[in-house]
Amino acid sequence: MRGEDTQRHRPLFLWLLAGILALYAAVIGFGGSPVGIAMRLILLGLLIGVAAGLREGQSRQWWVAGGSALMLAGSGFAVWLGSSTAGYAAVGACSTALIAAIMVNIAANLARRRSVDLSTVLGALCVYLLFALFFAGVHQTLAAFTPGYLNGTANPPEPADLLYFSVITLTTVGFGDITPAAEAARAVTVLEALVGQLYLVSVVAGVVSAARTRRTDGQ
Repeated sequence: MRGEDTQRHRPLFLWLLAGILALYAAVIGFGGSPVGIAMRLILLGLLIGVAAGLREGQSRQWWVAGGSALMLAGSGFAVWLGSSTAGYAAVGACSTALIAAIMVNIAANLARRRSVDLSTVLGALCVYLLFALFFAGVHQTLAAFTPGYLNGTANPPEPADLLYFSVITLTTVGFGDITPAAEAARAVTVLEALVGQLYLVSVVAGVVSAARTRRTDGQ
């Protein structure tokens, strides 16, 4: 990727990081309330638009259109279904799909880069933070139809509890007040823990090593 493209994309990665942190705050602060659901989906829709900026031409337009349609559909289902099980699952599934789309755009941009710079580091950090949100969405979708999904939470669990549990699992710091109960929860937990560790020892380690090599060569 040419140097001018790298410089042009750097503000987009900063906006992505800021939006992801805002999304964390929205889930933790407002949870599954109507305001929290609206903020969650709106922020995801905005993040799709920013992430699509990492692509070019017609491809970018399709990503924005698809993300906007999915956000509107998820919002409509959430409002129509209210606090029912189906509404809870719809928000989780919609969030998971939108987050996956954002991660694909970031990963595609990073894969085209020939060197490691600040944008690469920011992109790798964004993907790591999105993994926790992605698995929280997967947990929410499954918990809607699995009684007793987690120990130590309501039934179904609050989105804030799911995000907390997802971060704890991704970073493998050890379970505390919330633990997996159902078989589905255990399966997703194992997968997330593996993804978190493999990402750190492969992608992040590779980025750090390349950055050090570049710094050494530049001296």
